[in-house]
Amino acid sequence: MTHRYEAWAGKLLLAAAVLAASPALAQAQNRGPADPEGTVLTGDPARRDITVPDTVPNISGVWSPQTFFRTIRPLDGSETPFLPWAKEFFLNRSAAEARGDPLFDPNANCLASGVPRVLPTPYPLDIVQTPNEIVIGIEVMHSFRVIHLDDRPMPADFKPSYLGYSRGHWEGDVLVVETTGLNGYTMVDEEGRPKSSSMRVIERIVKRAPDLIENTYTLFDDRTYSKPYTARSQYKWDPNLRFAEYVCEENNRNKPDASGKLRHM
Repeated sequence: MTHRYEAWAGKLLLAAAVLAASPALAQAQNRGPADPEGTVLTGDPARRDITVPDTVPNISGVWSPQTFFRTIRPLDGSETPFLPWAKEFFLNRSAAEARGDPLFDPNANCLASGVPRVLPTPYPLDIVQTPNEIVIGIEVMHSFRVIHLDDRPMPADFKPSYLGYSRGHWEGDVLVVETTGLNGYTMVDEEGRPKSSSMRVIERIVKRAPDLIENTYTLFDDRTYSKPYTARSQYKWDPNLRFAEYVCEENNRNKPDASGKLRHM
């Protein structure tokens, strides 16, 4: 499968080598104005509408993930607060994987990762900022999210989807995003934590450094978990990185057979 994590790890190393070899280019390309102290502020002018207020942090451009993980577990180190049915579901999946007979994963059939699974993605993001919406392109599956900033509610006829309906607003320098309208076809993470169509995800996205954004997100799903829990991901600004082609079925080593079981190649 062209989106295997080993290939992406190699691309990260290559991108790091290019940046290390060309520090002057990395400093000069696609950056915004300097602040009064001379620090170069990150952000790609080609990805940010000129009418976006200067008071809004510049998160435009391509961002490389720094914190990929298979598991979206509570940030405080506590156990995942499963309801009984969800714990049984998860343990059954874990046992099947441990004995070498993994159960069906929607991603192996080229279905979108969905929210929140896409948040700790090992693939880059390309963020475009306009006054009324923020569009986040995601290399995996060549999918994208639209975060609506115009304060309008989710349409009454919105059909539940993998990425749902996202509404956002700025609280100072923090972008707060609420995603609802999710379908129940995907799981929370690669390890197989389940979710229902009732899941609601609230993200708080902030720049921790000129070239680092952090997304702290909380999952609410009272049909699956006994209480909400929070996880976190980080992304580093990478002006030299460009999206690569992503073809899910090409060299797919994990495609399910007719019975729904994963092939082993």
